[in-house]
Amino acid sequence: MEPTYDYGLLNTQTDPRFADRRYGRLGTVAKNGCGMIALYNVERAARPSTRFEPYYEARKAIKTNLFGLLGTRPSSIRRILEQKGFKVCEIDPKHVGAHANHDAVIVLYWYWFGAHYVAGLRKDDAYTLYNYYVQPYAQPLDAFLKNLKQKKNRVVRVWGIDFAGTAKQ
Repeated sequence: MEPTYDYGLLNTQTDPRFADRRYGRLGTVAKNGCGMIALYNVERAARPSTRFEPYYEARKAIKTNLFGLLGTRPSSIRRILEQKGFKVCEIDPKHVGAHANHDAVIVLYWYWFGAHYVAGLRKDDAYTLYNYYVQPYAQPLDAFLKNLKQKKNRVVRVWGIDFAGTAKQ
């Protein structure tokens, strides 16, 4: 029987099962794969049959910056999600309170030595955030963005993602 490689939702891009794999021509998942991990987590939440190994193999469709050294291009996020059947909108980080009812969000922020993508999956009035801390944790979106700002991080983009219309499997 062939293994299924069901890793579930991923909370780290440094998982030893895939951290050293290539992402782009020059990057690795551990160093530059946060965008791909965020995209995977959103699809996995909408379609539980999604498995990491096939998703990773299809990553070549994800455009990276500087051959992968600077991670996923922000312009790829919306395109990939819409190609997969998700409804996507950009949320103004300054007015996020009125838009906190999406099934998922992906947040891109800058910090002192780079940028990072975090996926949040909605549960009640909060989002469980993945690939941000050691363990996933739930927090309202506006509180998360305020927390980033207090830590001197700059929120670049927030995408709201709705699963309606996607085939949950």
